[in-house]
Amino acid sequence: MIRNLKGKLQALAQPPLAEPAPVVEEACFVRDSAEPLSSYPGLLDVTAESVRVMTLGDSRPFDIDRTLFLDTETTGLAGSGTVAFLISVGFIEGGKFVTRLLLMRDYSQEYNQLSLLADLMDGMDWIVTFNGKSFDVPLLRGRFIMQGLRRRWRELNHIDLLHASRRVWKPRLVSCTLQRLESELLGVTRVDDLPGADVPARFFEYLKTGRFGLLEDVMRHNTQDARTLARLLAKLSRTYGQAEEQTDMLDVLALGRSLYRAGEIERARRCFSVASVGATAGMARVALAESYRRGGSWEQARGVYERMAEYGEGGAFPYVALAVLAERRERNPGKALLLTREAMRRARDDELPGLEKRRERLQRKLDMR
Repeated sequence: MIRNLKGKLQALAQPPLAEPAPVVEEACFVRDSAEPLSSYPGLLDVTAESVRVMTLGDSRPFDIDRTLFLDTETTGLAGSGTVAFLISVGFIEGGKFVTRLLLMRDYSQEYNQLSLLADLMDGMDWIVTFNGKSFDVPLLRGRFIMQGLRRRWRELNHIDLLHASRRVWKPRLVSCTLQRLESELLGVTRVDDLPGADVPARFFEYLKTGRFGLLEDVMRHNTQDARTLARLLAKLSRTYGQAEEQTDMLDVLALGRSLYRAGEIERARRCFSVASVGATAGMARVALAESYRRGGSWEQARGVYERMAEYGEGGAFPYVALAVLAERRERNPGKALLLTREAMRRARDDELPGLEKRRERLQRKLDMR
């Protein structure tokens, strides 16, 4: 028994066997294409200020030459087994906009593919995606960890154009898919484009058959996505720079709201004033008045509310707002009661219970005098 114990202890003391040599991964497929920067009007004019506004306050230094545009094509939408079999990245190099495709022709090439992406990220400060905050970046971060590349991953400053685009164009376009934005804003119509929903099946078919030509449509689609990211960033930057000059008042109003959230109060108010015409007049005046009220500019807010009441805009809203000012700022509950009654005459059915409570409270206040 003792002899057996001694043998076991000696065995445990032996140095461990050497770890197996790391497997050298086969290089993934890489394809570069380049276009002149003249094909991307305004891209070089994107400034830190325009980025700050479109990201609602990110004031870190911005350099377009240290910005990576990224899009992925994946084997699915979720799950631990989902991988980005194709990654397209765009960047400025040698006076041109270069698009580089990193394609793993087999799962064994993912390590090499991600290593090449890491090399590119090492020289960048910003990343631009479309819905990348929710999908592409978390997916890639997870794949880096799975492949033992945790230390190679870099968290770059992020511009997600989906959210930035929705803030500006959703009121008018409703749908803000990348292809819709291409068509409506950039004048680009894709011809014979492979639908994104068909991409995973195309990759799996390639794995079964080995026919590389099956992926040409996928690579063309992914290349276009990366290029569109650059053009869309430039378009957003120009739009914010000319916010009050946009021809569609829904865009002007949306830009005003976004500028307000970014702290550009005076520019936001100019947008609200410009949009105070036609179908957007009521919404724009509400936004303008509320910007004054939140800033403590009570008289300016009152003037806007009175114009809304004069023009019959906003239903009960301007009368309620004037009633609040009369009660709290003027200390005049009698005037507030009259305005509340006027609001009730213009209110929707769902607004009446709250207004009735306000009327009763003001009446009690007057009765106690």
